[in-house]
Amino acid sequence: MQDYSHFTPSKDVELAREMIKEGIMSEHHRSRKKKLVILFSTAVVFFTVCIILGEILIAIVSPQETEFPRAEYSAEYGFMNYKNTKIVNEKKGKWRFVYTTNQFRNRGKPVSISNEYDIPNIIILGDSYSFGIGVNDGEEYASIMTNNLKGKYNVVNTAVGGWGLTQQIRRYYEFGQLYLPKIVLLQFCLNDLNDNYNNQVTIIENGKFKFIDSKSDINWIKKYLSASFIQKSQIYSLLRNSVYIYFAQRHMQSAVERMAQEVKTDNIPVREQFYNDLLEMFANDLKRRGIRLIMISVNDQLRKAPHVKAKVLDLDARGLLDYIEVADFFVGVTDYSSLQGHIWGKKAHHILGEKLSEIILSSSINNSM
Repeated sequence: MQDYSHFTPSKDVELAREMIKEGIMSEHHRSRKKKLVILFSTAVVFFTVCIILGEILIAIVSPQETEFPRAEYSAEYGFMNYKNTKIVNEKKGKWRFVYTTNQFRNRGKPVSISNEYDIPNIIILGDSYSFGIGVNDGEEYASIMTNNLKGKYNVVNTAVGGWGLTQQIRRYYEFGQLYLPKIVLLQFCLNDLNDNYNNQVTIIENGKFKFIDSKSDINWIKKYLSASFIQKSQIYSLLRNSVYIYFAQRHMQSAVERMAQEVKTDNIPVREQFYNDLLEMFANDLKRRGIRLIMISVNDQLRKAPHVKAKVLDLDARGLLDYIEVADFFVGVTDYSSLQGHIWGKKAHHILGEKLSEIILSSSINNSM
C-alpha cells in the first residue's frame, strides 16, 4: 500500500478526486466490457438458433441432397474418391444410398494388382453413371458384370463422379494399365465436355499425352471442406451447388477461350474438338497394344454432341473402338431412373450389366474361334 502522508490537504483532495475518477472510469470500462460480452453471447445464441431453425425448416419444406464425405482433393486429378470409405448420399425422408470404396479408391470388390493374371481384366472408365450414383453397393452395372463374368473376367471400376476424359485417361495410364486389361469400357456423358476443362489434367503435346496437375480454382472447396461435417448441412447444401456451378462455369469458360486461341478446330466447337483429339489418340494407343476399347453413352447424350458422335462412329468404322448403343437396351422399359436423379437407376444398371456381359462373352467366343 502506498504512503500518502506527505501530501498536503489540497493535494490529498486532488488525489482523492483522481482516485474517484479512475474508479468511475474503471467501473465504466468493466460495465462496457460486460455489455459487449452479453451482446456477443446473445448474437452467438441468436445465430445458432437461426441456423438450427433454418436446418429444420429446409429439411421439412425442401430437403437438400447431401453427400458425406465428398471427393478428396487431388492435385493430379482435381479430386478423387476417398479410400476404404462409406459415402452416404441422401435426401432426408426421401431416399438414401451408400457407396463403399476399396483401398484403391474404386467402388466394388478390389482386384489385386499383379504381374500376371489368371483371367483377363476389364477396366471401366467413366463418371457418376459408371460409379453408380443413385444405386446401392452391388447394384451398379460394374458389380452386375462382375457376377455375370465371374471366372471369365475381372471387372475393375475406376469411375469417379464428375470426372471427364482427361482424368479418365490419366487414371488409366497411372493405374488401370497395371491390370494388363484385355478390354477397356469407356462411358460418355455430355458433361464430360465441360469436365475436361474444369480439371484439365491430360493434354496432348508433341503427339503424346502429357499429364499435368489440375489448375482449377474451384478445388479449394474439396481441399478444405470435402470431409467436413458441414457437408451434412441443409443450408450449406442449398447454397453449395449454385456457388460451385458458378465458379466451375467461370473456370471452364476461361479455359475454353484460352484453348480456342491455341487449337485449330475446323469450325468444330473447341470442347468437342478437344474430346475428339483425346479419344482418337487413346483409341489408337489401345489398338496398338492389342486392347479392345468399348464405348457406351448415357442414353441419347452422345447425340447432343454431334461432332463427338461423328468421331465415335468414324473410329468404330475404322476398327479402333466398338460403340454400343445402350439406349437400345431400354426400348419399351419404363421407370428405370434413380430417385437420386440420375437417368440410370437400379433397373437400368441391372439391364446394362446383363447386356454388356452378354456382348462381351459373345464377342470373346467369336474372337477365340
